[in-house]
Amino acid sequence: MKSTFTLLLLVALTLNLGCIQTNTVPIKIKLNLEKEYTKSISKNDFWVKNQIEEQSLDVKTDSIIEHYYDITIDIENVGEKDLYIWMMSCSWYNNFKINNNYIYFYNPKGGCDSNIPELKKIESKSKITIHGTVRKSLKFDYPAKNTVYGEQVKLTKVGLIITDDIYKYKYKDFSEYNLFMEDKSKQNLIWSNGINLLTD
Repeated sequence: MKSTFTLLLLVALTLNLGCIQTNTVPIKIKLNLEKEYTKSISKNDFWVKNQIEEQSLDVKTDSIIEHYYDITIDIENVGEKDLYIWMMSCSWYNNFKINNNYIYFYNPKGGCDSNIPELKKIESKSKITIHGTVRKSLKFDYPAKNTVYGEQVKLTKVGLIITDDIYKYKYKDFSEYNLFMEDKSKQNLIWSNGINLLTD
């Protein structure tokens, strides 16, 4: 009786482990810091002025110092089959999430002339690399008066939003893609490694 029970238990565990492996998306995300730099910007700049007003920032000088980070994001297919992911042609950062509230994606161009969902193919054992920029929130360098920030999430990670079957994509038009992006319950996130951008 014991041997039969043990055998059934082993079979159940094996099947369960098999399901876990089957459901694992064969995508690896690697976040790399390429360059770190700062910019001095007048506090009368439209965006800066808006941030000061919205967050009640305490800026005592005529300009502020912004922290920027040039990054690359490697999306690697570690599986045995080619796969496909959807990504916006210009605002690709809309297909990612960041795991904290002090780092934000930044588009140096300021906008997009043409921006549509594109299907990107990643062959087996290969990768695509995205070049981008993020910046640090001003609230840490210019906190509102009498404001003390507690401990923050130390490492910055980016999460790729998977919006379709990676092997048999089913979207027929842009409206289906947009509808899926609006339904957060259907999104599958794959997180990258972490890098420390919370430095003084």
